[in-house]
Order: sequence, then C-alpha cells, then structure tokens
Amino acid sequence: MNESFNSFLVRLSSQTASRDAFASGVAIESYCGAQGDGPETMSDKHILTMGLKHPSRFEIGHGLNGRVSYIKHPGSLSLVPAGMCPLMRAETEFDLVVCALDSALVSGLDSELERRPEGELRLQTNLQDPAAQQLMTLLIADANESHTTERLYTEYLTHALAVRMLFLGRSTRPQTNHRGTYGLPRHVLRRIIERMRCFSCDLSLQALANESGYSRVHFVRMFRAATGYSPHNYLLNLRLERARELLKNPSLSLIDIALDCGFSSHSHMSRLFHKSVGVTPSAYRRSLRP
Repeated sequence: MNESFNSFLVRLSSQTASRDAFASGVAIESYCGAQGDGPETMSDKHILTMGLKHPSRFEIGHGLNGRVSYIKHPGSLSLVPAGMCPLMRAETEFDLVVCALDSALVSGLDSELERRPEGELRLQTNLQDPAAQQLMTLLIADANESHTTERLYTEYLTHALAVRMLFLGRSTRPQTNHRGTYGLPRHVLRRIIERMRCFSCDLSLQALANESGYSRVHFVRMFRAATGYSPHNYLLNLRLERARELLKNPSLSLIDIALDCGFSSHSHMSRLFHKSVGVTPSAYRRSLRP
C-alpha cells in the first residue's frame, strides 16, 4: 500500500530531529502521489516542495474566493510555512521533491541576516527561483548519495536553502551577498584554516563560525570573500592535499590514509579523490613510483 502524502509529511518532519538524519534540522525525499492526495494535518516544520518530471494539477482553497486550480510545472516551488495546513488536493498524479526544515534552524538563520525581510512567511505556490531550484536539486542528490557525504557541504546547502526560503516566503528580493563583502581578518582566517587542518576536530559550520566570532551567515560570506572558496570546498581541498602527501608513503594503507584525512572510508576518499584529481588514489600512488 502506498504511503499517503500526509503520512509522508509526518514521517519526513520527524526525521529532521532524528539522530539518523543525514543532516540536523533538515530532511528531504522525493514523493509520487495519486489524484486526491494532499496534506491533512499541519506540521511544525516548514515544507518546501519542487515539481519533478511531469506537470501536475492541484486545487487549493482561497477563502471567500472558493477553490482555485493551478498547474505545478517541473522545477516550480511551493512553500507551506510551519503551523499551516492549506486546503490542497491533487487533481492528477504528481511527483515532488519535498524538503522539511526545522523551525528553530530557520529562525536562527533569520536572526543572523543583516537585512532581514519583513513580515511573516506566507503560503506560496508556483514560485520560480533558479537558485532555490539548484539548491533543492543538490540537496536531494546529496541525500540520495550512497556514500557518506561531507557534513559541511550538507550544512552549507541546507543553510543556503533556508535563507533563500526566508526571502521567497515573504515575497522579498533575495540579498546579493557578494557586493561590499569584506573577507575575514587575516588572523581570524589563519585560525580557521589551522582548525580545518585538524580533521578530527568539530568542523561543523557552527563550530567554524564560533571560532571566527561571526554568525554562520556572515562567516560563510566572509570566508568566501577571503579565500574564493566556500568553507566545505576549502576543507575538501585540504583533505585531498593531505591525502596526496600521505600517498607518497608506500607503508601506509589507503584505509589509514582515508581515516587520517577525515574521510569516513576508503571508498569515500576514492570517490572524491577521483572527482578532483582525475584518477583513483591507487593509480595516483602508482604514478609516483620511479
């Protein structure tokens, strides 16, 4: 028996606080629903959806205006803020990517914004926003990845999507973060990079932001301005740099190198090493032999 959309939302919402979740405060999955399906109870999480492969038609209640039908095209976004249960039903079969975001996580990021959008989050249907669409696409790919992914990468996507949602949900033009952004002070940047080189340390976005003395939102923007890289890309480069150095030592196994560099497994390191360098760690090591 197929899971109803309502049951799916309840389960997805509960996963945001699960210890087994792939990231704290967020859960994301794809869902295929049937005609007549729709939410029946409100969630304490913000629900963001994106149309997948096929156009679908929904009917939604609009107060005194009765019920209105609309077509959700692939890539179009909808937002149901926490505490709201819209009178919505599918008039056709549908397929969606559905993301549940913890209210406390979103509120925390909202408080860190320099120019906070005014007003409350409102129900939004059929939003078109290429940046949010790309973030949703990357996040669902990250969640579906069979290998363990980079925690910092997942947090980066989650926070970027949540901030984007804050503006879209208030019909406010999103910030352009790059104009007039100052980089981290040199002594702060050196301290952050030194911490990043300790692969056994807590390298979550919150921990790095705390080390810098700035909020998470400001830290990410200022780190990119200072280095040209996002924190997760810079950390990955440090790990790969260390792996290349250790591969020169033939007495070290690939498993030991992977763990030393902060990768969860040999396969995790191999996949990212091959993607960046173009060859596997084993092939790279063979190329070093005289």
